[in-house]
Amino acid sequence: MKGFTLIELLVVIGIMGLLGTASVGGYRQMRRGMEEKGVVQDVDFLVRAAYQRAQIDRQPTAVVFWNETLRGESDDADESAIVVGRAVAVRRSGRITRVSGDMLLDEFADLDLSYQTEDDDGSGGSSKADMYLYPMDNLDDVESSSDIRRSLVETKVYKKTETPVYLGGIKSEQMGGGSGSGESTGKLTIYGFKLRNQNGVSWKTGMAYGFEFAHIELPHGYIFGGSSYSPTSGSPVKPAGTLVFDVGYNEGDGMSEGSAGGLRSRTTIPIYALRPDASGNLAAKKIGTTSKPTDKMK
Repeated sequence: MKGFTLIELLVVIGIMGLLGTASVGGYRQMRRGMEEKGVVQDVDFLVRAAYQRAQIDRQPTAVVFWNETLRGESDDADESAIVVGRAVAVRRSGRITRVSGDMLLDEFADLDLSYQTEDDDGSGGSSKADMYLYPMDNLDDVESSSDIRRSLVETKVYKKTETPVYLGGIKSEQMGGGSGSGESTGKLTIYGFKLRNQNGVSWKTGMAYGFEFAHIELPHGYIFGGSSYSPTSGSPVKPAGTLVFDVGYNEGDGMSEGSAGGLRSRTTIPIYALRPDASGNLAAKKIGTTSKPTDKMK
């Protein structure tokens, strides 16, 4: 019985090693491709949700995209940078009718039905959960060069006894007359949001505001807009774009509002994956773009 020579065994082992390497590499490539497709689809779902919310509620919505560096390369030489893409879908909720100190009042909204209320006398402390108020008149105001402008407010709404703008100067006799102090002065209980951090937003009477109703955080190494990121912690937040949906002027295709109130042609946002280049540094590789909500799903 003739056996195998050492050379033959080494050849077989070498072939098996090559096949194993090829199969592992193919599996990794397939897994990465599936992950990238999933990332693009998840972002598409968020954009479509904002579009559908605008059609159902008949209120403008927007999706704000940015990239955030959680750990920069300069923080630790032995650790790679961690940069993630983030996006929030925002719906317009109302307009500010009065600014009173750190209070933003909306006399026409039933805020007490949507949020827990608190008397504006300092009792009971304040809520520390994060709730952001977005300016909705011009979405370009949300994007600064190195941050996202959105004001941090209390999760509770505060009530104040004020004379509303539309009742200013009206006496009790004109209102039906009564002996109570509230009736004699024309004052009503109205509600508003207390600012914890204005964060660059100059709130004024008449400005529209909105809240986020959905958000997404991409997996580690996936970002929006290839040039809109920083691998260092010196500039952690980089805005990447905004999509606006308002059935009144764009028929729901999704446009980005310009600084002069006009519209830019941007209707999609590119999505990138950060991969090491030949020198070992992170480089952005485009893996897809968001779809127009009126297009068929990929």
